[in-house]
Amino acid sequence: MFKKLISLLALLLVLTSLAAAQGGRPAELDAVVEQSLKAFGAPGVAVGVMRDGKVVLARGYGVRDTKRDLPVTLHTRFAIGSVTKSFTASVAATLVDEGKLDWDRPVREYLPWFRLQDRAATEMITVRDMLTHRSGLPRHDFLRFAVPLERQELVLRLAWLEPSRPFRAAYQYNNLMYVAAGYLEGALAGSTWEQLVSDRIFKPLGMAESNTSVLDSQKTDDYAKPYERRKGAVEEVEFYVYQKFGVGPNGAVNSSIQDMLKYLEFQMGDGKANGKQLVSAAQMREMHTPQFVTPSGGVPEFDLTSSGLGWDIGSYRNHKVIQHGGSIAGFRAWIGYFPAEKLGLVALSNMGTSLPEALALTLADRLLGLEPIDWTKRMNRPEPERKLPPPHAGTHPSRPLKDFAGEYLHPAYGVARIEAQEDGLNVIFPARQIKLSHYHYDIFQGEGGWLVQFVMDRAGKIESVLLPVEPSVRPLVFARRK
Repeated sequence: MFKKLISLLALLLVLTSLAAAQGGRPAELDAVVEQSLKAFGAPGVAVGVMRDGKVVLARGYGVRDTKRDLPVTLHTRFAIGSVTKSFTASVAATLVDEGKLDWDRPVREYLPWFRLQDRAATEMITVRDMLTHRSGLPRHDFLRFAVPLERQELVLRLAWLEPSRPFRAAYQYNNLMYVAAGYLEGALAGSTWEQLVSDRIFKPLGMAESNTSVLDSQKTDDYAKPYERRKGAVEEVEFYVYQKFGVGPNGAVNSSIQDMLKYLEFQMGDGKANGKQLVSAAQMREMHTPQFVTPSGGVPEFDLTSSGLGWDIGSYRNHKVIQHGGSIAGFRAWIGYFPAEKLGLVALSNMGTSLPEALALTLADRLLGLEPIDWTKRMNRPEPERKLPPPHAGTHPSRPLKDFAGEYLHPAYGVARIEAQEDGLNVIFPARQIKLSHYHYDIFQGEGGWLVQFVMDRAGKIESVLLPVEPSVRPLVFARRK
């Protein structure tokens, strides 16, 4: 009881300082954000904090465009990546309310043609399974970067992707299951996922600065450009266009901090917005209820973690938190709230670092009256490089490089074309190229630690290539086209 009293007093002091800040802006929190932005070296970030239904902080920091030195504002559009998954779950909840969808009815009863490689998963998988990452499939994310497809075609090709665990045996984060769920939502409503998000979330919440395509963001006068740190320098990178690859329900939403605070208030509430019940209170609870145990992600302060519907649910330093992060080329985002304390936070950044998560947890520690942790120091570390075993010295390919060239086919990925170069080989997908250098024998090394193996038949001709496009399963066999 005494500890709770001390915590409440500390929180009261923080809030008092916020209210007294110049211009009504929390100067103390401003300083925290500025320090983290500088430490991560990110161009810009937008931060929003909500407490007891009121906005405590809403501000942009840094720049949205480094060349033109344009500032981040309340209205700057950022790609929010996988934070989109909660939008897809919310659309599903509206269909459940309408009786068009049942969380636990097999998908095959809605889409008779739907198939997965695992026959049990094919017959039993539900939208609840899809949204809680328990399909048995690992990510298979290379597909959504290498091969442009229509969304229905992408969902059809799921049948050829190998699972790494039995159905419902383990939590395995999977973007493609959200794509399938979003496709199903559109089919049930006689529309598209994009239109449903606009009609059922953006418009009712007044999220006029939000969209589902970076192409739409670039038509506005206030959007953030994407950046990554490469070889110690901050470089502008290309926008990832989700719809080009048939995806979207897994991560295509773009929004401003002003709009995301509206969305956060909606999620923290009972499903009402502007006097209208968008999602029933019962389905709001369903989305925010633990469904499946998940890994903690290596953060010991998250004592318990589980997957909700479009959300991750856990206990952060003995405080229940409902949250989700998002990441896509040049952008990173985090949204979450502490229900008991009625505290919510959003952070959006235009560089692929852990800045949003570090900021959110740093601000949460302060606002919850907890002993501070230096999250910036803990999370601002480079990813360890993957080390390969040393190659056998003195080996060479069994045949001239031109004999490895040709077209190789996999039913999910389609055709991978291999071209011979003077210094190696190129694996060419419709939207991605992987340069290969000789490693040893008939094995070549590609970027990211790929080891690509060629297989010959008894006559000594190259008949297939094994591509490690998904690290959780065996390398996929691409058969050479005759």
